[in-house]
Amino acid sequence: MELEEPEPIEEYVPGVAGGRHYMARLCHLPDSPWSIAVIHIESLPPLHGTGSTWPTREEAVQAADKLVAGFGH
Repeated sequence: MELEEPEPIEEYVPGVAGGRHYMARLCHLPDSPWSIAVIHIESLPPLHGTGSTWPTREEAVQAADKLVAGFGH
């Protein structure tokens, strides 16, 4: 009997950073770190995940804010 892989949990988080509105798609498996799958930033092409992970959702959201804020300069 094969064990099924758990489905990743995805959460969409809106935000504003560096003067730009964005929507980040965060992902994680149960009991695993969070990652950024993609960030949709107004007026820019999507920014795909960096491959980094964060232990909490809040830290992943802060990382998305920092990434988007970098485009405001």
